[in-house]
Amino acid sequence: MEAILLYTDQELLAALQRGDSNAFENIYKRYWTRLYPVVHQRLCDKEQTEDVLQEVFAYLWVKREELSIQNLKSYLFTAARYQAITHLTRRRGPLAFFEPFESMLLEAETPEEKMIAKELYQWVIRYADTLPAKRREIFLLHVRDKYTTKEIAEQLGVSQKTVQNQLGSALKGLKSMITPVIIAMLGSRF
Repeated sequence: MEAILLYTDQELLAALQRGDSNAFENIYKRYWTRLYPVVHQRLCDKEQTEDVLQEVFAYLWVKREELSIQNLKSYLFTAARYQAITHLTRRRGPLAFFEPFESMLLEAETPEEKMIAKELYQWVIRYADTLPAKRREIFLLHVRDKYTTKEIAEQLGVSQKTVQNQLGSALKGLKSMITPVIIAMLGSRF
């Protein structure tokens, strides 16, 4: 069993797709400690971090025959970041969605992650085009121009609560629109 640790990620992936539980166990051992700080940095909670990582690895095992993963490391890091974002969003609501999502876009390291980040940003901008005019303006000021809700309220001459409500509605819609896109990218890119 220890000899399997010498296999490449591609060899482990091939064995995983055949249902080899030893390959899965070794992928788990190889990447758990690498992924832990990435998720913990976002969640700042040991138990939640462990839960998120369990979800990532459980998904890998359950979908092992369906996933077309070319780069295991990139896949797992992207999946872990996404799962942390999903966890934060469930915990704190739609306004909490964009902050970790934005950091995922900014922290892209590999060429694949940078390409995905660019595509996701384009999806966000396309999504803005579907919004009513005032909501689109507020959304773009916040997302593209990095204005705070207070700055947007001052610039548009509306209350900060109005801005927060419009931004909350826009981000809630973004979350429901972008989640399937991210899942599709994770399944098809890696």
